[in-house]
Amino acid sequence: MKYIGSPVRRVEDPRFVKGRGRYVDDLWLPGMLHLAVLRSPYARARFKVFTDAITGEHAKDFVSPNFFAPLYPKERVLPLGQASYYGEPVALVLGRDPYEARDALDDLEVEWDPLPPVLDPEEALNADPIHPDVPNLVYRDQFFYGEFREGDKLEKSFRYNRQSPSPIEPNAVVADYDPHGGLTVYANTQVPQVFRTALAVTFGLPRSRVTLKVPDSGGGFGGKIFIKPILLATLASMVSGRPVKYVETRTEHLVAAVHGPDRRYRAVLHHSGEKVLGLEVELLEDFGAYLHTYQPLPVLRQIYHLAGAYDVKFVSLRVKGVLTNKAPTGPYRGLGIPPAVLVLENLVSSLARKVGVDQFQVRESNLIRRTPFNSITGAVYDSGDYLESLRRLAREVDRGRRGLGVAFALEPGSSLAFQTLVVKSPRTPYYEGAYVKMDSSGEVVVTMSTNSMGTGHETAISQVVADTLGVDMDSVLVRLGDSDGPPGTGFYGSRFSVVSISAVYVAALKLRERMRTVASKLFNVEASQVEFRDGTVYVGSRKLSTVRELANAAYNRSHFLGLEEVGLEASAVINSPNVNVADESRRVNFSSTYGVNAHAVLVDVDEDTGEVRILKYVVLSDCGNMINPALVDGQLTGGTVMGLGAALSEKVTYDGEGIPMGTNFSDYRIPRAAEVPRLSLIHQVSPSPFTPLGTKGVAEGGQPSHQRPSLMPWRMRWGRASTEWRFPSPANRSWPCWRSRSPDGRL
Repeated sequence: MKYIGSPVRRVEDPRFVKGRGRYVDDLWLPGMLHLAVLRSPYARARFKVFTDAITGEHAKDFVSPNFFAPLYPKERVLPLGQASYYGEPVALVLGRDPYEARDALDDLEVEWDPLPPVLDPEEALNADPIHPDVPNLVYRDQFFYGEFREGDKLEKSFRYNRQSPSPIEPNAVVADYDPHGGLTVYANTQVPQVFRTALAVTFGLPRSRVTLKVPDSGGGFGGKIFIKPILLATLASMVSGRPVKYVETRTEHLVAAVHGPDRRYRAVLHHSGEKVLGLEVELLEDFGAYLHTYQPLPVLRQIYHLAGAYDVKFVSLRVKGVLTNKAPTGPYRGLGIPPAVLVLENLVSSLARKVGVDQFQVRESNLIRRTPFNSITGAVYDSGDYLESLRRLAREVDRGRRGLGVAFALEPGSSLAFQTLVVKSPRTPYYEGAYVKMDSSGEVVVTMSTNSMGTGHETAISQVVADTLGVDMDSVLVRLGDSDGPPGTGFYGSRFSVVSISAVYVAALKLRERMRTVASKLFNVEASQVEFRDGTVYVGSRKLSTVRELANAAYNRSHFLGLEEVGLEASAVINSPNVNVADESRRVNFSSTYGVNAHAVLVDVDEDTGEVRILKYVVLSDCGNMINPALVDGQLTGGTVMGLGAALSEKVTYDGEGIPMGTNFSDYRIPRAAEVPRLSLIHQVSPSPFTPLGTKGVAEGGQPSHQRPSLMPWRMRWGRASTEWRFPSPANRSWPCWRSRSPDGRL
C-alpha cells in the first residue's frame, strides 16, 4: 500500500503551526457571557452566599450521573450549603468578558464555617460519613481467578499517588441553551456522545435536543473525560438565557479537576523458586469526595494486569474504595492500569533478586509461550510472541549491570466489557461509526463523532481512506467531533486504532464496492476486475478513466446507467471485537486486543545526593500493524514521559487541612521536553486477528512508573554530552511520589 504503514507527515499540523487551529477559547457567539467559578477554600465547610450569584438553589434538581457504580454519593451540579473538597465549585458569576467575571468573584460575600476534613483513606473507613446518603466505604469487592497454590511468599506494599493529567489545554466549554431549540455545547471533551447522554439525563432534556461539538483540542489523557465544567456552563446558560463560555485556569485544573488514581496496595507473590504461582492483592482506593462519572472502571480494568503476560495459577484482588475530602479521581492515561503494572512487575523483579537470577531470566521462566491465550481472568490475548519480545529487549541492555529496571506490560486496546463486573446488564457500548462520501468531483469527506486530542487521527484516517479508494491523501477531508455524526462512544482507552479506524476502513471498503459497481455499468466490465490506484480506474493494466470522472458519472449519469442509487457514499458502525460479558465466575475479556509494551532502563542513583541519572532507556512495542509508525513513536514517547513524571516528580499533595500544595507548574513538576531522555524504540509486529487491519492499541499499558526510587527534584537537567538524563534530589531528600517496601523496610 502507498500510505498505510508509512510515516507520512501529519495532515493537521500545517494549520496548527500557522496558528489556525480552532479551539474552544477561539469561539464567540452573539450575546455570549463569560463564567467564573467560586471555589471552596476549604476541604470541608458549610457556607452561605449572600451576594447575587448562581448557587446550589438553582441546581438542586440537577445531579451529575454515574453510569457504573453500584453505590455513589449524590453530586449536584452545585452543592447545597456544604463543600466537600478544596476547589469544589460552590457558586457561579457571569461577566461580559473574563475580566469582568473575575472581578465579580471578588465582590461575592460568602460566610464559611470550616469543618474537620477526612483526608486519610485508612481513617475514612471508621470516620463519620462525608455525605449523609452513603457510607465512606462506598465500594467493596473481591475477585478471585484460577486455583490457589500456596508457595514461598514475597510481600510488599505500594503507594501510588494521584497525579494531574495536565494537558496543554485545560477543560473549556461554550454552552448555548435555547428552551425552544435545545442545548448546543462546544467542549474539548473526549467523549461527546457519552456526555451528550449525561447532559440529557442531568438536565431532563430529550437526547435528540442535545448536541455536543468538539473543536480542536490540546491533549486529554483522561482529564477531558470530566463533565463538571460542561455542567457548570450549561447551568449558567440555562439560568441566564445567554450563551456562556468557561475556560478552566491551570490552577483550577491542578487542584480541582479529575486526578489520576490514588492507591495503596498490599501484595503477596506466591512462588516456587523462580516460578510465579500467583498473587494476593489488597487495594485501598481513595476516590476523593465523589465518584467520577466512570468510577469504578479504573479499578476494574487493572485486574488482568495482575496476571500480565505470565502463566500464573491464580490472582486474588480485594478492593476497598473510600471517600475522602479531596478532589475526585478518575481516568488517567491507561484508565487505572499503570499502578497494577507497578505491583506485578516490581514483585517479579524483587523475586529475581530473592532467588538470585537476573530480571530477564525470571520473566522468561514465567511468560506465556503462545497466543491466542485464554487467561485465568477471562482475557483473550489475541496475538504476540512474548518470549521473542523479551529477548529482543534484553539484547539492547547489559543484563548484569547494576541499576537495571525491567517491565513487561500488555497493552490494552478498546472495549469496556469489564463494566459488566459491576453493571448487571449485558450491554456492550463500545461501538464507533464512520460515514465516508465521495462527491461528484472525486473529493472524499470522512465524518465521525469521535475526536482527536492532538493524536494525529486525521492523518491516520486519510491514509486508510486514500489507500482503500486509490486516491491521494490530499483529496480526503476528515471531520471529527460532532455528536450529530455517526454513532460512537468517544476517544479513550486506546480504542481509535482498534474500533474507530476499523469503522473507517469498513465504510471505505463498502464505498469501493459501490465505485466498482458504477465502473462496471459505465465501462461494461466485471466489477470484480476493477481496481483503483493513484486516482485512476483500472482493469488489469488498462486505464479506464480517472476516479474524478467516475465520481461525476455516479452523480450525473446514474439514471442512464441504470443505477438504483445516486452518488457514492457508505457508512459503518463497528463494535469492539471479541467483547463479552462477565460470566458467573466474573471472568471477562478486559480488552479487545493486547499488545506488548516492554521497558528496560539503566539508572544510576548517587547515594549521597539522591541524583538519578538515566543512562539508557529502551521501549519495545508490539501494537500489531501500524498505520503510521511516526504517530506510534510519538504516542510511545508521550506515554513513557508521563510514566517518568509519575516515578520521579509528579504528585498531587495535600497539607493537613486538605489544601493542595501544587497549584501551578512551578510546584507540580511535569518533565519538560528538554529534560526527556533519548528513547530507543523497537517495534515488533504481531497483527491482531480481531481487527480488519491487524491493529492494536498503543501507549497506555506500560508507563514506567514502577522500577526506580522516587525523588521529588528541585531541578532536572539533561546531560547532553553523555546522553544521560539527570534528576537531582531535593534539598530535603524527601521520598515521595511512590514507595514500595518489603516488611523489613528495604526498597
